[in-house]
Amino acid sequence: MSESGLTLGVLALRLGCELRGDPERRVCAIATLDRAGPADLAFAVDRRFRERLAACEAGAILVPATLADVAPGDHLIAVDAYAAYACASWLLAPDDAAPAGVHPGAVIDAGATIAEDASIGPGAVVGAGTIVGGGAVLGAHVVVGRDCAIGARSRLFARVTLGDDVTLGPDCRLQSGAVIGSEGFGYARDTDGWQAIRQSGGVRVGARVHIGANTTVDRGAIEPTVIEDGVILDNQIQIAHNVRIGENTAIAGCTGIAGSTRIGRDCLIGGACDIVGHLEIADRVVINAASFVSRSLAEPGRYGSGPPLLPERQWRRTFAALGRLEELVRRVRRLEAISSPAARGARRPDGPSASRPTGED
Repeated sequence: MSESGLTLGVLALRLGCELRGDPERRVCAIATLDRAGPADLAFAVDRRFRERLAACEAGAILVPATLADVAPGDHLIAVDAYAAYACASWLLAPDDAAPAGVHPGAVIDAGATIAEDASIGPGAVVGAGTIVGGGAVLGAHVVVGRDCAIGARSRLFARVTLGDDVTLGPDCRLQSGAVIGSEGFGYARDTDGWQAIRQSGGVRVGARVHIGANTTVDRGAIEPTVIEDGVILDNQIQIAHNVRIGENTAIAGCTGIAGSTRIGRDCLIGGACDIVGHLEIADRVVINAASFVSRSLAEPGRYGSGPPLLPERQWRRTFAALGRLEELVRRVRRLEAISSPAARGARRPDGPSASRPTGED
């Protein structure tokens, strides 16, 4: 939390909001409608919060235009209240400023270039040929390989690892345990077993990319794996070698993406999805959580797979029926063959006597 907070006049200007109330009132933190006090800014994003607004005791409330007439006290009116809340959360609780300079316990190769205002924490290791940009922060025990580039103001939290030949654009955030540039899972089988394929393609990460804790992005085999500008990746995601992810795509936790798949721009991929390799996924595709993607998706839209949650007894019966599915398909095909017009014609004897008697002797 900032010590003195911000006035509503300053907040309105920074957020691009309309202010109804006292521009000199000061708020110091974000709080929920139910717990906010006189020094807090609360927020409501849609009409579901209408009844809770009346009892709110916040110093000010951030609301959309649809709630402006029922918001009590001082309030800020935003075109997109949730986006404005996201911005306000950083204005009222900015990152702690990391001290510029290199900690005595860090190990920096003589061939690395570190900006004067960058911050390198204790136990960090930076390899030869690596460039760390202005205002970048490397937390404790971060390991950066050779010939990497870390963009201005990017922040690597404790224990992040970058392999050799990894480029991060400016304003990236990598959470603890993330591994970028690990060897891809590429092998050829020979008479002696598995022969590893040299993975030398590196990784290219654009600007404003956020990567969650313990997420892994493998280096490319020959060409780099690419994460474009504005991508957000949740925790514990696996991105295999030579994957390409388009701008502003968001991927939720525990998703796995196999090698050489290309994902378009502005996609939303739910948690625990499995995406097969060498696929093409179009821009603006939404994939429901826990889906299995086994084919390319050429058109924007929403996709999903997998059975819905059922009571256990019903789920057991359904699961047991799946084992008989092939037999049921064969039976249906036999019935369709028997009932088809061609089959009925084949069973009918030729000539008029097949349909009715003619009366002739």
